[in-house]
Amino acid sequence: MAIRLLDVSAYTTLDFATGRMFGPDWSDDAAAVVDVDRPESAPGSVRLRLEFDGEDVDHVGHHADSVSLPPDQARALAADLERQAANAEAGADVSGGRGR
Repeated sequence: MAIRLLDVSAYTTLDFATGRMFGPDWSDDAAAVVDVDRPESAPGSVRLRLEFDGEDVDHVGHHADSVSLPPDQARALAADLERQAANAEAGADVSGGRGR
């Protein structure tokens, strides 16, 4: 990533994940930085941030996205990630949930 909006350090959660941005009739695959932290501006929340490599993205300008979660939602997300990871390792069929 030539220009980064998110700092990448030894403490970054995932330095280079593989991600996909998609729209109704396009998709871009790109390297991505994923980070989870507790922002100083909102210490009672957990922040999940995502930035795709701007060199690999054609349909959206270079940017980073974030979502702030209260602790209970952060734990719900973590539990769902654990469940989906276990299902992926076991090769189990996983319900899409939430209408998918």
